[in-house]
Amino acid sequence: MQGQHQYQPELFSQIDYEQLIPRSHLLRRIDRVLDLGFLPGITKSFYAEEKGRPSIAPDIFVRMVFLQALYGIDSDRQLCEEVGYNLAYRWFCKLSLTDKVPDHSSITRIRDRFGEETFAVIFKKVVEQCQQAGLVKAEQIMMDGSIIRANASIYNMVEREGEKSKDDDVDPPQSGTSIYSKDGLSNNDFRQRQIEGKKISNKTHVSKSDPESGLSGKAGEAKSLAYKTHSAIDAGSRVIVDCHVTAGSVSEVKVFQSRIDVIENNLGLKIGEIIADRGYGSAENLDELKTRGITSNIPLWSSKVGETFFKEVESGFKVDMELKSVICPEGHSMKGPIHDEAGHRDLYSLARKICLACPRAKTCLTEHEFKTRGKRFAAPIHHRIFSEVLEKQKEPEFKAKLWQRMWKMEGIFAEAKNNHGLRRARYRGRWKVQTQVYVISTVQNLKRLAGSVFDGVVANCAKFLKIHIWLVKFEKSWALGKKSRSNLLFFNRPIWLLTVSFYRE
Repeated sequence: MQGQHQYQPELFSQIDYEQLIPRSHLLRRIDRVLDLGFLPGITKSFYAEEKGRPSIAPDIFVRMVFLQALYGIDSDRQLCEEVGYNLAYRWFCKLSLTDKVPDHSSITRIRDRFGEETFAVIFKKVVEQCQQAGLVKAEQIMMDGSIIRANASIYNMVEREGEKSKDDDVDPPQSGTSIYSKDGLSNNDFRQRQIEGKKISNKTHVSKSDPESGLSGKAGEAKSLAYKTHSAIDAGSRVIVDCHVTAGSVSEVKVFQSRIDVIENNLGLKIGEIIADRGYGSAENLDELKTRGITSNIPLWSSKVGETFFKEVESGFKVDMELKSVICPEGHSMKGPIHDEAGHRDLYSLARKICLACPRAKTCLTEHEFKTRGKRFAAPIHHRIFSEVLEKQKEPEFKAKLWQRMWKMEGIFAEAKNNHGLRRARYRGRWKVQTQVYVISTVQNLKRLAGSVFDGVVANCAKFLKIHIWLVKFEKSWALGKKSRSNLLFFNRPIWLLTVSFYRE
């Protein structure tokens, strides 16, 4: 029979709030490991003592912004609405069914009042909790950078003061063609006249709405305004130990060495090994790691680094960097060196008359050298590092670690962008984007910490679990009647029995 239901609101009802939230819910698992006991101490200076009306409790605010990052909620207004009607959200924020949810404007004001420093402390405290749980050992650190699309339009960029019109394209683009300027910005976008025929770059233009963002993009692709997060994780647990935000145009090479200092100071540990992609593989960075005694698993930034130098050494040039001397294959001592600061190399040369009289002139000299001057030899000051890394890159273990970095490090960014709102900046200004990254990274670390506690509980239970496997052979029972004997014939074979028992040590 088809059932029917007639809804009648209850005037009074009694609800067990705790029973409404499943025991296996993600928020319950995070709540078990979330310790905000330090919060009143670091936020006390933001409030007046014994004056004014009571404010929103700092722990409620922090739990709400954690919810926003955990579930990728776009705005403060939407966050407050969902906390109002979602029982799990209310429970996590420690709000009863009758408590009033803070207004979205209060969330915005508190965030601005706390500033970057407070969120940095929260991030560090959670990292310390992960460290105490044994998730952070700093034996292997993986580093990478990821682009965050800025909350600003490229069409609102204006010329910097002092720029001249000479930066404009001489020939305006033709309609219907795909033309890109040297910095990768599309020149044939006729929807906005202000960028038509312009060469827009970070040197010539700046965003009017978010001046701290920067043009960024791969070669051959249209660029966009963006920020960049330079993050580092512990390779074993994938806990984020550092997340620093810069303009999108800042290269990873420029911040690499300074972030090593920050990581070691925050963790109080010595980094054993750093694994990163070729974007970090400059000679200066590799030399710095060698000086610090940190194992490097970073490929050279280009496969062609030092290629000409090594070929000429193989052809017979003898180099002595200590004595600052180079001898050509015919035994002539080359003049020099002249240090090239920009190219990080020492230049040696031979007189043109010596080279023209040499039997190897046509094969040794380039066409330009043969016509204008003698042989010029460039010795990179880091050629020994180049040689060591090139040999190391051939090892299977080196390649295996780079493959692990790909799915571990890139997986962290994919998780943050797909689930937690890192794909686009919610706010404008570097420090506000930094707070967004701090909150998202903290939430990701809490998920790792909650997972480790759950795994620990399972592993602890396994200590008190005994599993016995018995091989039992049942014989025919002749005590039963004839009709029952045929049903018991299948028992005349071995049967495995599994028993489980718990015990205490």
